[in-house]
Amino acid sequence: MPPSPPPNQVPLVVDMDGTLLKTDLMWESLARILQRNPFVIFAILIWWMRGRAFLKRKLGARSKVDASTLPYNEKFLRWLREQKSAGRTIILATAADLQMVLSVASHVGIFDEVLASDGKTNLRSKNKLNLLVEKFGERGFDYAGNSAADLAVWPAAREAIVVNASAFLLKRASQSATVAKTFLDGYSPFVIPARFFNELFIRSGYLAAVAAGLLLALAFPKPGIAGFAWVAPALLLLAAHNKSAGDTFRVGYVGGLSFWLATLYWLLLIPAPGYPILGWLALGAAMALFVAVWLWLVNWRAGFWSQRLLWSLSGAAVWVALEMVRARVLGGFPWNFIGVSQFQLTPLIQIASVTGVYGVSFLVVWASLSLYSAGRMVFSKPESRFAWQPEIFLPLFVVAGLFAWGEIRMLGEKPPPATVSAALVQPSIPQTLIWDETSNSNRFQQLLTMSGDALTNGGDLLVWPESAVPELDDATYIAITRFVHTHHVWLIFNADDVLPKANPSPNDLYDVYNAAFLFDPKGECVAIYHKQKLVIFGEYIPLANWLPFLKWFTPITGGYQAGNEPVQFELNNIASAPGETVITSPLICFEDTFPQLARRAARVRTEFLVNLTNDGWFGDGAEQWQHMANAVFRAVENRVPLVRCCNNGVTCWIDQFGRVREIFRDPNGSIYGPGEMTIDVPIQPHVSTFYNRHGDWFGWICMGIAVLILARRILSWKGKS
Repeated sequence: MPPSPPPNQVPLVVDMDGTLLKTDLMWESLARILQRNPFVIFAILIWWMRGRAFLKRKLGARSKVDASTLPYNEKFLRWLREQKSAGRTIILATAADLQMVLSVASHVGIFDEVLASDGKTNLRSKNKLNLLVEKFGERGFDYAGNSAADLAVWPAAREAIVVNASAFLLKRASQSATVAKTFLDGYSPFVIPARFFNELFIRSGYLAAVAAGLLLALAFPKPGIAGFAWVAPALLLLAAHNKSAGDTFRVGYVGGLSFWLATLYWLLLIPAPGYPILGWLALGAAMALFVAVWLWLVNWRAGFWSQRLLWSLSGAAVWVALEMVRARVLGGFPWNFIGVSQFQLTPLIQIASVTGVYGVSFLVVWASLSLYSAGRMVFSKPESRFAWQPEIFLPLFVVAGLFAWGEIRMLGEKPPPATVSAALVQPSIPQTLIWDETSNSNRFQQLLTMSGDALTNGGDLLVWPESAVPELDDATYIAITRFVHTHHVWLIFNADDVLPKANPSPNDLYDVYNAAFLFDPKGECVAIYHKQKLVIFGEYIPLANWLPFLKWFTPITGGYQAGNEPVQFELNNIASAPGETVITSPLICFEDTFPQLARRAARVRTEFLVNLTNDGWFGDGAEQWQHMANAVFRAVENRVPLVRCCNNGVTCWIDQFGRVREIFRDPNGSIYGPGEMTIDVPIQPHVSTFYNRHGDWFGWICMGIAVLILARRILSWKGKS
């Protein structure tokens, strides 16, 4: 038997992740890649399905890690250098990909050979054992490692060196090999997870961005903690502090995505397999772009107080401009503007009668950016106790002034000269029954029964919500005619309206509209309104003629046509106002979230607005409350009451100052159950507001400011390139 070689002639094989390094290069690379693009997670999952070696090769190709910035086990590294000085061969053998390892090996400068994963074989555990035994033979090498995977290698080694490991692992290693040396000082199992979390969430700003998004979501119903909206934009800016333009955009996107996914969770309650999840993710991903663009445009430094004031004002203007765009692009989705979160602060939101809801959004964001500036003053000038006060004084003064103005404005309210007695029916029909044609007859009879109960003590107007009437066929039409004639009541309800096409084709003869109908007490249909704002992927498929495959992503089989103008419903000679003509304008579904649409509907002597909506799609969720909060501003903007009749809530009426006067609740106190309520809608002479006369003038000014800021950023970017 040949004599054993001297220790300094036995190759020393060293593991890298967790041994030479106090981190893991795969996790380091993963954190950096996800930091740059969170959506690459979907590609990562596909890579992982092809094996860990393939995953590491892809990560290594897309992430460049600076070896000089990595945390090394310094005590162990000093010992390795001593071994190298003594003439020992040292080999780096790691499961990390070769592309990642070479920079570390070059930086350390003591390794004679590098063995690593190659995209096909993951050099770990038994794979590493087989390669080392093939090269050096049994007991022909010493091995330094740190993890349970190294327990497969140590039995074939002459001696084991245990580095950065737990006492339990040391015990197991000593049972399979002779432990010659240990480096266990400062061991912690949380070092690698902590570095991953710090790199991906803390240093990137993503954690603060997620917190900002969730705070903003909590500002809306439910729970509706309005104060959080005044903090969220400032926290977003803090998350992007000292970040590059690209990193700022990503931080904003993460914050926006967390907000939209949280606030739109009720989309997951739609009773349709698969599609709700797809719609939730797609809509959240699209809406998050607006937050990302905002943060990218406003995340620049300002010097003097006047510059910081200009920056905070322009930042609020950019937010409003993006809300203006969101209300219009691809049909518009004006849901949950940041100003809507303040719907319960009735005095403050009176400014919407001048600026629209955009004025409230401007105030919230301006105050939040000023709060951010105040916070920076506290930390940048700790010796000055009052340095923060000039930053916040002006927005606080303006908000307080507008609050007082709103209070005074409401004090001038006069008693209405007349009222309309309106019976609102909330059938609370589950969406699955709306799709079930076999139940149409029963639920229509139930609707008539509930309506009869609502009119027991008389009434001027009966209102049914969207989707309450199953199908407006001849039999249903006759039944409605008889009912209103018998009860001598005006009726507003929703159903499909089918009209012949102007230019029909053999396979396309008719246009279908989502419509509101007005029947007079004689049983005659006297007015029809066609819904103008259709629900994307619910009532129409965008670009369907050019991209027909989009139909695969929605459960709908056909499309509605959009109306092109508002319609005034005139109620003549009602009992409570004989000889008078009361004018109302209908809005269907989420049309009461569109400021510009409600303004057009309320422009011609409209005494009140009526919204017919289903909302039963979303179960017993927060959507109903959010929808009502958005609707509050249509009343304030146009100074007219708004009556909402819903399938499963929130059925209510809102006065001209945005106060929610009465909300229907069933005997159990729920807003979602079936029942009916009777309200007295005040009828006052129409007073045109500044917003009603001039529209989104404030929003367009903010749009102009945003365009100038965008041009400035583009020119600055071109100058640097």
